[in-house]
Amino acid sequence: MKNHKKKLEAGEAGYLNKNCWLVKNLNYSPYKRCQYCKFRFRNCLFLHYQAISLILIFFFLGLFLLIEGRVSSLIIITIFTLVIVYGYFFNKSTGKIIEANFAQTKAKEALEELTENLEEKVKEQTEDIVENNKKLERLLKVKSEFLDIASHQLRTPVSVICGILDMFKSGTMDKLPKEKQMSFIGNAFSKGQKLNAVINDILDASDLDEKELDLKNSLEDLDLSASVSNIVSYNQPEAEQKKIKIIADITPGIMIKGDKKYLEQAIGNLVDNAVKYTPENKEVSIKLSRIDKVAQLEIKDSGIGIPGKEQKILFRKFSRASNAKELHTDGSGLGLFIVKKVINAHPGAKIWFESKEGRGTTFFVQLSAI
Repeated sequence: MKNHKKKLEAGEAGYLNKNCWLVKNLNYSPYKRCQYCKFRFRNCLFLHYQAISLILIFFFLGLFLLIEGRVSSLIIITIFTLVIVYGYFFNKSTGKIIEANFAQTKAKEALEELTENLEEKVKEQTEDIVENNKKLERLLKVKSEFLDIASHQLRTPVSVICGILDMFKSGTMDKLPKEKQMSFIGNAFSKGQKLNAVINDILDASDLDEKELDLKNSLEDLDLSASVSNIVSYNQPEAEQKKIKIIADITPGIMIKGDKKYLEQAIGNLVDNAVKYTPENKEVSIKLSRIDKVAQLEIKDSGIGIPGKEQKILFRKFSRASNAKELHTDGSGLGLFIVKKVINAHPGAKIWFESKEGRGTTFFVQLSAI
């Protein structure tokens, strides 16, 4: 295993300034102050001192030679003594200056790094606070929507059921004709079914909202044609009761990889909505076809349609179109949220819709065929 020596930084013992020609050739620092230096050789302060010293020596020698006509030994000694003294103090002062400048630079770099880190931390904390506030706002909104749903979708059926049971308890029901009694019992049963459906929707939506639906281990070879046919048959009685004609064009034998339970729940919800929001004596069209390796399902109603401004929020939890609320007050606003989660959990699948207010809605579902 190779030993990787730590690269020494300026200021550390043993640091060699490779930018300096002298240090690079000597392969050691000639002076202690060199370990604090990052300059090139031509920018070295001591080199400048030597150049100035030589200039001064030649200047004074030349000056005395011009004035006196000769240079005595005393003058030479005096000049060199002054240069040496000047060099001594220059050397000490430049060493301190270089160390001080180095310390100042390091302090400045440390301060800049600290400021940058502090700004980054403040930014991160601010982003976390903003994100947490958004999450809190969403939770409060969901809570408000849930309470609104619960106050009507749960309270109303319970009130009806309790009222009918109270009639039995008080004996009032016994005084009514048999036909009327059966009507009340049928109403209570219907409200009980509705209550059960709403509770299941809330539980399913809550579970799907906490985590992404993972169906990888539950996918199986599924005859989509047979599943859609069964869903059409299941919804046929309600359609006939409303005098709605279901036109089904289902290509047989279309196989996919899917979760039978979840997928039939999702498609059933779409067909149920199509029947629910289509007026009497109108049509619901259901077409299943295969295009290359894609199974495409189209569910078209002749209903109220979806207002343009509300279409982008249709798949959100607790979202219902305003005209749908007016027509059917007992919707939970969770069905399409669950449908989209289920479809998106299937590999290569997608769902979208086209709608015009007052002219109906068509839902499209694409699944990978096998």
